[in-house]
Amino acid sequence: MTALKRLLPRSLFGRWLVLLVAPVVVLQALLTYVFYERHWDAVTRRLGLGLAGEIAVVIATRESNSDPTVLSDLMRRMDQSLELDISFEPGADFPANIPPPRRYSILDRMLIQALGERVSQPYMIDTQRSDRTVVIYVKLPDALMTVSAPENRIFSTSTYAFMAWMTAASIVLLGIAVLFLRNQIKPIRRLAEAADAFGKGREIADFRPAGAEEVRAAARAFLAMRDRIRRHIRERTEMLAGVSHDLRTPLTRMKLQLSLMPSDAEVDELKRDIDEMEKMVGAYLAFARGQSEQPAEPTNLGNLISELADDVRRRGRELQIEADGSLTLPLRRLSFKRALSNLVENALRFGHTVRLSVTRMANRVEIRIEDDGPGLPEKERHKVFRPFYRLDQARHGSGNVGLGLTIARDAVLAHGGEIALGQSSMGGLMVTIRLPV
Repeated sequence: MTALKRLLPRSLFGRWLVLLVAPVVVLQALLTYVFYERHWDAVTRRLGLGLAGEIAVVIATRESNSDPTVLSDLMRRMDQSLELDISFEPGADFPANIPPPRRYSILDRMLIQALGERVSQPYMIDTQRSDRTVVIYVKLPDALMTVSAPENRIFSTSTYAFMAWMTAASIVLLGIAVLFLRNQIKPIRRLAEAADAFGKGREIADFRPAGAEEVRAAARAFLAMRDRIRRHIRERTEMLAGVSHDLRTPLTRMKLQLSLMPSDAEVDELKRDIDEMEKMVGAYLAFARGQSEQPAEPTNLGNLISELADDVRRRGRELQIEADGSLTLPLRRLSFKRALSNLVENALRFGHTVRLSVTRMANRVEIRIEDDGPGLPEKERHKVFRPFYRLDQARHGSGNVGLGLTIARDAVLAHGGEIALGQSSMGGLMVTIRLPV
């Protein structure tokens, strides 16, 4: 069963084609076998027996009547009516250059069988002549009888015509079936492309339900699911943005009241708490903006990374770049730049040297951000993508809300990509982003 599954095509079009071709091939094989066994075999046998009977009549006539005139008249009539050319060579023997009968030839097999039943004298046959004739040699007591007959006298060509017509009809029907299957498969492929594009954050504008009723139902279900997901994201984003925005008003009022109070240790501590809360609110808003729906558009990845390096350089740091400036991908520019910026900022926070490299592969683009910092324990790598998750304060410093990597991950996933953490060749952390082309 496993071997059969390996032999079967993996595509739906291939499997449907097998379902159409296999019965046709089996039917053709059965019809050919039945026709060969019943019709072709019987017709060839009867033609061979007829020819052998005519030869036997000539031999019997020659033996019973020695009048040359009668025998000559008989051979003339057989030549005119039966297309048999008969001659006698007194005292001659079988020719030495006669090829042996073909082992798998139905003509040779049936002719030998028919002659064996009707002719008692020794004989030899030559069915491999270039002039499409069959020559039969019969050794009589006083002469060698040579009978030459057209091949169609003992061989029916209707089998070839039957097989040719059957094959041509099958090819035409299969061609029509292939065209029909392509039209049926096309809506399924369009649905798969639309689902794949939606998973990568892209859009197929002209997608609509088409094809068979079942395919249309699947397409309508996909469109309804897409709308529900978009509505859920939009409502969550609006809620988060509204809450974050509303928090700014009481924070601003508290900050103003604290600025009017005499400075002491408790007031300074409250001011630090309010500053941290403002940073958290800013992170919430950034997270909400990252969740908003931005249309993907062709973006030069090299230019985007160069802008990111300029931003880092203005802050007095350096970012090493290894990227192809001609690489263009459909991206949500702002959200993806924010994701890369968060990852680079995280690397700059813990490392002195940060390198960003871009590699183009067959069907994807791989982006690596490496640093020479202390790295990240392997047991923590799967946790840092959780919203609001932070390691100990000593490692991440103050002001870290725990949304930077979450925003980066969501942006990458929204583009249909993958993000993973690993060990850098520089000794620190390596972040790998894989985007489909």
